[in-house]
Amino acid sequence: MSPRRRSELFRLAVGLTAIGTLAANAGRLAIEPADWWLIVSIAATAILALEFPLHINISAKVSVASAVFFAAVLLLPAWQAAALVGGLQAVDIGLAAIRKVRTTRERPPLRAIGINIVFNGGQAYFAALAAGAMLSLGGVSARSGLSSAEHALVLVAAAVVMYATNVFMVALAVALATARNPLALFFDTQRLVYVQFASLYLVGALAAFGAVRWPWIPVFSIIPGVLLYHSLKQRIELRQDGMRAMERMADEVDRRDPYTFQHSQRVAIYAHAIARKLGFTAAEIDIVELAAKVHDIGKIRIPDSVLLKPAKLTAQERRVMETHPRLGFDILKQFSEYAKVLDLVLAHHERYDGLGYPNGTVGKRLLLIAQVIPVADSLDAMTSARAYRGARSWDSAMDELRRGAGTQWNPNVVEAALAVLGQEVRTPAPVVATA
Repeated sequence: MSPRRRSELFRLAVGLTAIGTLAANAGRLAIEPADWWLIVSIAATAILALEFPLHINISAKVSVASAVFFAAVLLLPAWQAAALVGGLQAVDIGLAAIRKVRTTRERPPLRAIGINIVFNGGQAYFAALAAGAMLSLGGVSARSGLSSAEHALVLVAAAVVMYATNVFMVALAVALATARNPLALFFDTQRLVYVQFASLYLVGALAAFGAVRWPWIPVFSIIPGVLLYHSLKQRIELRQDGMRAMERMADEVDRRDPYTFQHSQRVAIYAHAIARKLGFTAAEIDIVELAAKVHDIGKIRIPDSVLLKPAKLTAQERRVMETHPRLGFDILKQFSEYAKVLDLVLAHHERYDGLGYPNGTVGKRLLLIAQVIPVADSLDAMTSARAYRGARSWDSAMDELRRGAGTQWNPNVVEAALAVLGQEVRTPAPVVATA
């Protein structure tokens, strides 16, 4: 079973289990009195907060709705709070999908959307339920107040449980899809914003205790939430600026050699199209595209005498050139934002038959997602001119992909490339005159 399939099954299992748990305990919702003004107040505030998420990286985002959700757990009976939080999260994912379909005017991937809705709703449901259960066992709620240090510890523990359950389930789903360590993903993602998250839960707790006397307080809790939102935004924008700087550096690598100008940008375009044809999720497509943009970053450490040599390389020079995937890996591993693309950068010159470099890994042992860039990279290399040869025609490059399917490249990736790029009309990169 492929990693992507395992991730889908995990996400579906989480969502369906949550639905089953909610259905099995529907009676508890009926016998518990509902404070509808409070529920509507919480729901309105949460929907407003969910409309403005912040993307930590290419596959994870946060929202100040965390404060509202924790307030709900403190104010409502555990089963009511879990149902409300899970339902709001599911509705938000559905609305986001509708907006994206309207913007792109593309045929919606209903299966993927459905899995995302049930999983996100399910993991939020279980996170709220776990926190609510801990508060109930400790005898803590907003209505009872905090009468001792033990109650305060229970409150903190509930916040930690809710936060950890929510985020770890997402990290595990991503880890299953990318064959990475879920704990490493968890800590890499959250080390940027854990202080702000702690502040959000504090805001949620204060809003909940205030709402016991003033039911309209949750609505106004959005004000400190906005301040935290901007704090989060500033930190994330700093990291994103770093990523853009790295991509500009990769473009400068291409500029060093006039024959490869904009090579990485073209590879990113081809890889994006191939990944979509293979049915990758939106997050996986983003990972492939990001890796393609920086896949040759290691060439910045290759001497000009080798990189810019206007003739075929000697055996020794080729060995030097073949170090660039490893050099790129070493450069990018210093940045947590690139954690998910490291393996793709390292493997972009591996072959399906195991005769590639730097590790000579047999393609069948690589994730399918790591076998997209080799095809896109080779396609652009074949259709771009070099000092020692001219560019091949697009049709000739397509024929070469067909011949290399099953030996140099994964046949499924080649099939997808031929399907989406086979008819493309493209002017080869211009030949640059040299003195």
